[in-house]
Amino acid sequence: MKALTSKGNIQGLQQFIMGIVGVAIVLAIGFVVLAELKNSSTSAAANTSIDTIVTKLGGIPSWIGIIIVVVLASLVLGYFYMR
Repeated sequence: MKALTSKGNIQGLQQFIMGIVGVAIVLAIGFVVLAELKNSSTSAAANTSIDTIVTKLGGIPSWIGIIIVVVLASLVLGYFYMR
């Protein structure tokens, strides 16, 4: 692991993972809060607004997976490039 750290620059991986986990937790809490707001709302306009927000935020989790793949691919490529 020491050789991979010096060649592939994995030192920042822990901060990256914690950042992704933090974003995922904030998104999950946001979706739960929006679902509770929709259940407690009696206004049709409020329900429409909440549906719009949930639809817009729904695309973010797919980008998290793409970001993880790109970072891990850059680590692997960096390891073999420095070899």
